[in-house]
Amino acid sequence: MTRRLVYGLLALAALGAGILTQRLFFVEAPPPLAEPMLVDLEGRSHALAEWRGKVVVLNFWATWCPPCREEMPAFVALQQELGYKGLQFVGVAIDDPGEVRSYLAKHPVNYPILVGDAGVPAWADSLGNQLSALPFSVVFDRDGRKVHAQTGLFRRAEVLDKVGPLMD
Repeated sequence: MTRRLVYGLLALAALGAGILTQRLFFVEAPPPLAEPMLVDLEGRSHALAEWRGKVVVLNFWATWCPPCREEMPAFVALQQELGYKGLQFVGVAIDDPGEVRSYLAKHPVNYPILVGDAGVPAWADSLGNQLSALPFSVVFDRDGRKVHAQTGLFRRAEVLDKVGPLMD
């Protein structure tokens, strides 16, 4: 009988320690910040809601970021290959609009490129960019729900792995 009591008390202590640990260390992430003003290179405002009904890969990048430039050709190819199925890449440049125009003149893309205001980096962080680094990509399903966030290179195979199930 005493052995059962000891085991029962140990189980209750372990349960209490687990609950306490969860409350101390696993704080629920705050909801994403409101989407900041996003404009294309002609100055027209855009919102992610424009692409509702499509699987969206939102990619934060800059012209001065080598890994950002490295992943863009794969995005162009995937947009070409899967755009008709509802895949939509959207680039958000965290950069000077003039630099973006110059870069795109030499390296055109087949998906929208937007430039945001000063609130874009904080918005990216709130979407899951825990390192505040570039490149950073977020995948949204057809209903506009975030399903994946990735800091660093988002390679073709990884993109296909994340968007493939959403395309059916």
